[in-house]
Amino acid sequence: MATLIIADDNAQMRWLVAATLRDRFAHVVEAADGRELFRELVRCSYTHDEAEVLVITDIRMPAYSGLDILATYDELQFHPVTVVMTSFPDEDAVAATALAGGVLIPKPFATDELVRVVDRAYVR
Repeated sequence: MATLIIADDNAQMRWLVAATLRDRFAHVVEAADGRELFRELVRCSYTHDEAEVLVITDIRMPAYSGLDILATYDELQFHPVTVVMTSFPDEDAVAATALAGGVLIPKPFATDELVRVVDRAYVR
């Protein structure tokens, strides 16, 4: 019963990710900002094993950034595999993502590249 959580303030990006990966997950949840993503993570932390959840998040979003959310994983005691998308893959973003245990994919990306990154990061 794997769950995919997609967080991006761009509805078209959420649609693209969902359309690309929907057949690989029992549930797909979309979050339009960091606050919605955090709420979904809290909910999932009570209902799912962290190995059953994949988070794909943008870095720059309203409320909380994707990196802000990664920083809460220790506090939640819930560490799902996380793929971080960004149009600004500078050294700081790469380092912060790696430090938090995430995998970074620069935007724009091809859908087959997204599938490869997810397959490498999320092993069920």
